[in-house]
Amino acid sequence: MASKHLVIVDVDGTLFQTDCVTVPAVQRTYAAYGLPVPDRQTILGFFGKSVASYEAWLADQCPSGKAQEIVDATNALELQLIGDEGKLYPGVLETLTQLSDAGYALAICSNGPQSYVDEVLDRHNLRPFFPIVYARDSRYSGKEEMVRLILDTAAPERFVVVGDRHDDIESAHAWKGFGIAATYGYGNEEEWKNADARLASIEELPNCLVALL
Repeated sequence: MASKHLVIVDVDGTLFQTDCVTVPAVQRTYAAYGLPVPDRQTILGFFGKSVASYEAWLADQCPSGKAQEIVDATNALELQLIGDEGKLYPGVLETLTQLSDAGYALAICSNGPQSYVDEVLDRHNLRPFFPIVYARDSRYSGKEEMVRLILDTAAPERFVVVGDRHDDIESAHAWKGFGIAATYGYGNEEEWKNADARLASIEELPNCLVALL
């Protein structure tokens, strides 16, 4: 039987501290190739955007004929660092255990590539919590489409989307759900202005769900 309540969760800036892997992956790779090293804030600006726009930015800074090699090297190092240096936000595993035990259905909806999302889930013991996983790659137009597909599969009575960027909130509202802003992530006040609730940490989520649902 389908759960009455579904919690759709973003990965970067919600479960996983992306800056611990993506920033050093870009900076170390560009340094190794003798290229100008992008600053942290510039790299952070691409968190939550499509893979295509992020990789186009990476390629634009590369010498002619070297772009794909450098982009591939950056992505490979990022995958390696997910296990070596990556971190979940404090309380993630405990909170997901609490939600699962309480009977909530859980799903992942991420703008990241499938290989990246899979590595995060597998290396940080998140896979058992999420029977439904959607990673955008180049297959989907955005989170609104992915949320619709998740809803088709899970068929909940009510649902929330939890994430740190505006498209998390917008995708929830597009299908008459609740959008919960993870304000500890990489978004900003403007992106969260239409959120139905806000979290200062993932550990606040169970009480927030009780209030909303």
